[in-house]
Amino acid sequence: MKKWLGHGNSVVLSLAAAGIFILLTLFLRSIGGFQLDLTANKQYTLSEQTQSVLKSIQQDVRILSFTVGSAQNQVLNQDVSDLLDEYMKRSSKLSVEEYELNQEPTLARQYGVSSASIVLLQGDQSRVVDIGTLFLATEDGNGYEFTGEEQLTSSLMSLSSTDTHKIAFLSGHEEVPLSDMTGLQSSLEQYNATAAELQLNRDGAIPEDTDVLAIIGPQRDLSDQELKLIREYLSNGGKLLLALGFKDDMAESWRNIDALATDYGVKDLHAVTVDRTQTNTLGPLWVVPSLGEHPITSKLASANLLPMLSLSIALTTSEDEQSNWQLTSLMQSSGDSYGELDIKGLINGDTSFNEGTDIQGPVNLGYAADTTEGKPKAIILGSSALFSDTEWLNGGNRDLALNSYNHLLERSNDLSIRPRQQQGYELAYLTPVQARTIFAITVVGIPLVLVAAGALLWWRRRQQ
Repeated sequence: MKKWLGHGNSVVLSLAAAGIFILLTLFLRSIGGFQLDLTANKQYTLSEQTQSVLKSIQQDVRILSFTVGSAQNQVLNQDVSDLLDEYMKRSSKLSVEEYELNQEPTLARQYGVSSASIVLLQGDQSRVVDIGTLFLATEDGNGYEFTGEEQLTSSLMSLSSTDTHKIAFLSGHEEVPLSDMTGLQSSLEQYNATAAELQLNRDGAIPEDTDVLAIIGPQRDLSDQELKLIREYLSNGGKLLLALGFKDDMAESWRNIDALATDYGVKDLHAVTVDRTQTNTLGPLWVVPSLGEHPITSKLASANLLPMLSLSIALTTSEDEQSNWQLTSLMQSSGDSYGELDIKGLINGDTSFNEGTDIQGPVNLGYAADTTEGKPKAIILGSSALFSDTEWLNGGNRDLALNSYNHLLERSNDLSIRPRQQQGYELAYLTPVQARTIFAITVVGIPLVLVAAGALLWWRRRQQ
């Protein structure tokens, strides 16, 4: 009788354990959005901005991922696949289809895809994200940055947004050309903003639908007629982004550029910032500035994403127009810096401070000019190199540039999402002997040990 009771208890306990396991499994499936990310860089945690965008999706979005399968791409393809899985977990409106590009060439051509890409479809709208642009090598070469979240979230936002913006980049004065700002141009397109060059001497006027006029690194001065046209555009509601470049005779030749900055309470000191704290690192002509308190810079400061600026021009406020605008200093050099006024000496390598002549630091390197009602009007920066492809990814340059544009466009929620820092991985190719050894241990050896232990335990209980 005791034997039968013992067997009965064992059966009941087994059934109870199985029932608890099934209920626990069903419960965990019901809260599919829950997960615990224990990775060092929070690789599987989406930003708050992305989660907010996913919650706001109203119409179904079909996502097609076309990847190229190869030994070199396995880890990168897995990053893309994992990211798409995270998005799909957060929104029932998303469906993901993954294809091997070389096996589905006809389907890929249907969407104009010829290289590894992600295609997003919503109604009659579509966006294509080049997978190759999602991965950026780190400076030390030991890893890479994965920008998939920023580009995918931006594409989702632009799918459902009907707002478009136009940014005109002034040309004709040896400014930084758009062809040297492909990183900026690509990022703006993700926010439904189109960029086009504008030559006032040829075109005769700034188009009325231009949201922002950008003047990036001019080497020659504006003509009087150009200054008049720019002022007319700005007086009719236009907005300005002026980023000064370096010119050895800027004090004498930038009369109209200086006048344009002065319109918004900012004065160009015609001094190049020399920061002695960078002498043994980047070099004395580089500045890693502290950031002011403003919507453009606040989140960058809290995340310690500091720009890295080269050949920066020192700025200050102008007494004449300051009262007409709410001026906020965006960046300052360190206390161990100064503004070098002897440009010819600087070109010859003289970076010594001349008391009474040079400008003692810290010096201001950028201002935001808002109206008295708090509406954005102009941003004037002492550095233009941060917009170029050569310095686009240095420090917080990219974030500062995009936040500046988004502020002028009054899109404060469209601040950029930082790339994820990933460790560099290498595939390990096993020799036949190593493969057989791993198979023997994991598939044969360990199960046999467990079976032997179970048999021994059963035999010992039979002897009692």
